[in-house]
Amino acid sequence: MAKLFLFAIGGTGSRVVKALTMLLASGVKIDNTDTIIPIIIDPDSANGDLTRTVEILKLYKDIREKSYSDQTQFFKTKIASLDELDDNGFVSDNFRFEIDGVKDQLFKGFIGYNELDKNNKAFATLLFSKANLEAEMEVGFKGNPNIGSVVLNKFKYSEFFRKFASHFEQDDRVFIISSIFGGTGAAGFPLILKNIRDAKHPIPHHHFLQNARIGAVTILPYFGVDKNDQTTIDSNTFISKTKAALAYYYRNVTGNNSINTLYYIGDKVTNEQKGADGAADQKNKAHFIELAAALSIVDFMSIPDEDMVTNNGQAVNPLYLEFGLQKETTSVVFNDLAKETAELVAKPLTQFALFKSFMENHYEEYAKASGEAWATHGNNKLTKEVLNNRFRTSIHSFNTHFDDWLNEMAASNIAFSAIDNSKNGKDFYNLVNGNPAKKGFFKKVFDASGLDHFLGVLSKMEPDYDHLKSSQKLLALFSNATEEVTLQEIKL
Repeated sequence: MAKLFLFAIGGTGSRVVKALTMLLASGVKIDNTDTIIPIIIDPDSANGDLTRTVEILKLYKDIREKSYSDQTQFFKTKIASLDELDDNGFVSDNFRFEIDGVKDQLFKGFIGYNELDKNNKAFATLLFSKANLEAEMEVGFKGNPNIGSVVLNKFKYSEFFRKFASHFEQDDRVFIISSIFGGTGAAGFPLILKNIRDAKHPIPHHHFLQNARIGAVTILPYFGVDKNDQTTIDSNTFISKTKAALAYYYRNVTGNNSINTLYYIGDKVTNEQKGADGAADQKNKAHFIELAAALSIVDFMSIPDEDMVTNNGQAVNPLYLEFGLQKETTSVVFNDLAKETAELVAKPLTQFALFKSFMENHYEEYAKASGEAWATHGNNKLTKEVLNNRFRTSIHSFNTHFDDWLNEMAASNIAFSAIDNSKNGKDFYNLVNGNPAKKGFFKKVFDASGLDHFLGVLSKMEPDYDHLKSSQKLLALFSNATEEVTLQEIKL
């Protein structure tokens, strides 16, 4: 099946990849591909957003390798690094494109300013301020797309780009994630798009790249930066930078039909993030906008090939789309989403939240050697003594990230509060805000508590998956058991 190459630029790109990974872990269906190759482009290798996303991607891969079967929806889509597409069986967790020349030198060193003659130095000072020329690039471009466009243009000359091109086949797709109000994303999006569309010999498969189906989401301002002595970034400039970038995109992206599908998203109500120029201190809290941006990737992959025809590097019928809610609110629950969006995400996210809640709050108690039938019966048991300890640790670490992701979105000014992470035990089925578990006329769902009911469902279903090894059985059993209670008890 075709592959999706996912270019994620800057801190916002990393956070959207994180949101997409959470959706894929939950079982959100993505069409026309079974493999996603994230390529993160960020000069700041220590960026907190980047390192957290890479850790989540590694955990996803590790869990999927140990537990995937065709009987689970959790972790269904394969995520691979570009290196792993080679035929040598090499396993790699390198999701990041290393930009040469940004470490241990200033921008003026990168462009060879001191070697320029007098006239060219004068010209360079017209294009770049003294602060630009003296900028350290190891922590990113600090909201300066004029610097970013020069540095990122090296991408087309890199061995990384050649490797990407060599693995790109005719039916594969490309999607680019970037913000429009900073330095890395605003510069990187049009450059990557241009490098792909303008690919020529001797770039491998250049004819496939020229007519590739390419989508992108450009993210307008959705947060502000707390001004302090830790940052040089001024969020008061975000709107003017956005207008300038949109004007450029109008001429060089949408104006020349070089993109098949472009999504716009932003938020007029902004969160204040702690100001940081980069490195480990740049670790923004998750935001609903990033979840919506991740859904644009899912939407892009649902578009049929015949609706995204490209001839000679130009999209025949380009699409321009925006994201909207069914109801305007500052605290979004599933019922506030458009029907199509709710149908896509409500059940999977609820299922994974149930799985996470059980594993974190109840597994240790009920998975003892003398515990419940679902854990102790069969040839491939699910007790904590049998399940691989490293696998359980990976599940716990991923669940912690999932928990943090939901909690951070719930605390945002525009909150995504569809899931209540505090619900467990007797309230186990009441974790969907605005949609409590339904009680039948002749019974109360919680006479024996939601948890006891769920334990019964697990034990009833356990024999159906005993042919799978224990790690596969765990995910298959919980994927199908949570689906049953989500449909029949929570009634989503």
